[in-house]
Amino acid sequence: MINVEQMLAKLDVAISECLIIPNEWLPTEYHDDVRGGRTIARLEQECDVREGLSEHVKLKALKARNIERLRKQVTGHDIECEFDYSENETDELQLHKNEIAMVTGMLNGGMIDVSDLENE
Repeated sequence: MINVEQMLAKLDVAISECLIIPNEWLPTEYHDDVRGGRTIARLEQECDVREGLSEHVKLKALKARNIERLRKQVTGHDIECEFDYSENETDELQLHKNEIAMVTGMLNGGMIDVSDLENE
């Protein structure tokens, strides 16, 4: 289930991909002469590159935030506590790719066969 924070994050992405800033509002190094402007998402990407924030750095920061959330759940609890992963940030596309890779590996390794995947 998607929580409010995830919905707002998706809305933020959708808006940043839709809104175009015209060239006359931008410094010349950010002009896009083909389209007459740049989307906010593209400007954010260019700023990230300029500041050295690669996808790897962003992924490490995301993992650190998720680990911190889980650490807060454990602090002050017994060793046998259960984790609540619902608050963790996820990359849904990467999660889907990982799941497909896992099932493919299980098929190729003989752990399961196609009949195990068929709906009854």
